[in-house]
Amino acid sequence: MRSPPDARESRDDPAKRRAAHRGPRQLDGPGRWAEQALCVQADPDAWFPHKGQRDLGAIATRICGHCPVPAQCLDYALSGADSWGGIATGVWGGTTPQERDRLRRQRKPLAA
Repeated sequence: MRSPPDARESRDDPAKRRAAHRGPRQLDGPGRWAEQALCVQADPDAWFPHKGQRDLGAIATRICGHCPVPAQCLDYALSGADSWGGIATGVWGGTTPQERDRLRRQRKPLAA
């Protein structure tokens, strides 16, 4: 298994940056639906804004609103594709990390 890329290297290269956010966990690729996703046509930095860059996150969310595959993207994110070191990152399926964390808590079965 490949080791995760150095965070300093991936910060300057958008393609490496997006790949770095997937984390070390082995996931299947997103599937053919990803070819239809509008995010592949836009700047990857919009999907992983730094603190204080709310405008970039808002742009990503707006683009997701017009995307034909947001449900598939969100499902892929909730499977772990959005996490790096156990921390959810980026905009996936039109949702923020906080929104996905809330969805994950709601999906967990309650202990009897």
